[in-house]
Amino acid sequence: MPAPDARPVVVAFDGSDESQAAVHAAASLFGQQRPLVIVAIWEPGLATMAFSPAPGDIAMSYPPPDPADVAAVDEAERTRAGSLAEAGARIARELGATVEALSVPDEVDVAETVAAIAEQRDAGAIVVGSRGRGGFKARLLGSTSQGVLQHTRRPVLVVRTPDSKDS
Repeated sequence: MPAPDARPVVVAFDGSDESQAAVHAAASLFGQQRPLVIVAIWEPGLATMAFSPAPGDIAMSYPPPDPADVAAVDEAERTRAGSLAEAGARIARELGATVEALSVPDEVDVAETVAAIAEQRDAGAIVVGSRGRGGFKARLLGSTSQGVLQHTRRPVLVVRTPDSKDS
């Protein structure tokens, strides 16, 4: 009989109800057989983007943000992501799973970063929550679950909360 697959399962976590549902599903489906890697992603350079002019906005001139402010915002985002990852890991541990909390900076976008982590860890699967946005809202706001599906060949479990609606 072949040995059971012990590769980890990567779970995207942002603290939302949908990501909490993803942690619950991952823990109940995989938590006894595989370790879970609860991933929270933070965006470096957020302060730089917040204070930069919009593309094509040459009428307004903005001074560049203070490097100390950028560093402070980056540190706050990194700390917040670490706390989020640990909160998701706590949920999974309470459900009996073996867990690693991981916070990482966003490389390109959240979906590609999650897919890259799954690749680096040779994950057996990826679990993501879905808000159930469809059509126009998904195109306008983006869909992490759709993006993950596009950027990986690994199995992906998309978890929706009971009150998720198609929009």
